[in-house]
Amino acid sequence: MKMYKAVPFVMWAMLTQSHVYAGSLGYLKSAETLPQGAQEATLSITQKEGKRYGSYKRDEYRAEYAYGLTNDLSAAFYLNGIQHNFDCGTGCAGGPDDADKEITGSLHQSRMTGVSIELKKNLLSPYKDPLGLALLGEVTYATRDNITGEKGVGWGYETKLIFQKPYLDGQLQWLTNLELEVESWKAEGGSTTEWAVAPRLRTGVSYRFAPKWSVGLEGWIDKEILNSPGVTNDGKGGWEMDHWDLFAGPSIHYGDKSWWFTVTAVKQIAGSDESNNNHKGRHLADHEKKELRVKVGYNF
Repeated sequence: MKMYKAVPFVMWAMLTQSHVYAGSLGYLKSAETLPQGAQEATLSITQKEGKRYGSYKRDEYRAEYAYGLTNDLSAAFYLNGIQHNFDCGTGCAGGPDDADKEITGSLHQSRMTGVSIELKKNLLSPYKDPLGLALLGEVTYATRDNITGEKGVGWGYETKLIFQKPYLDGQLQWLTNLELEVESWKAEGGSTTEWAVAPRLRTGVSYRFAPKWSVGLEGWIDKEILNSPGVTNDGKGGWEMDHWDLFAGPSIHYGDKSWWFTVTAVKQIAGSDESNNNHKGRHLADHEKKELRVKVGYNF
């Protein structure tokens, strides 16, 4: 592209692209931050459905308010909620044997589950530098287990290293997030605290095929390592590999100057077995067979 054509494009991208691409994929974060003084409200609903047995579904809600502290630093506050709808009987998840089944009984209830605070710092611009780069940190306080709905106290600490690269004059966007999540959980009335560490790699592309419209493909692979009393033979606890899983699916995005929405549908392609002699190839204790995420955002 000639220089005289590139200049107006870069100016346009810097002014508007954060609204267009910040939510162009359902799960991936972009390297861009809100301009100083800009505000954004987002509602995200993620439906997760399907265990190995029984009927299991839950909807996770996140209401977000984000504010641009400076042109390269933004903050966000989240209210988190969840709606459980499952009838598991003797168990919904686990391996093929009755003794391996988990998540028993039924639950049909909606409730608030906690709050999150997030900071995102842009280090390199996707449009002025060879590669966009940002660092994100998030802290979450939870009062319910997302999977079972049991009461307790949980803390989550998540960091993301975010990469973004535009191609074809910004018509094609490539995003990658390197994530590390650390979680603690203590059930109500319990005497022990369980810890989990989950490294995760997300990547995806978004292509603008018409004004304001984009289609995309995204996915991730992650691993979870647990530390809780009784994991080791001596009963003192220790770190143990729990599972890995792989998800992928398409998305569609509409972005106007003041508002946008994104819809993403993914399914679990592969995962570690939950017990010996289980060769179905999906991890359905901590995750589900499929997810559908809808995000709607408004900029002001």
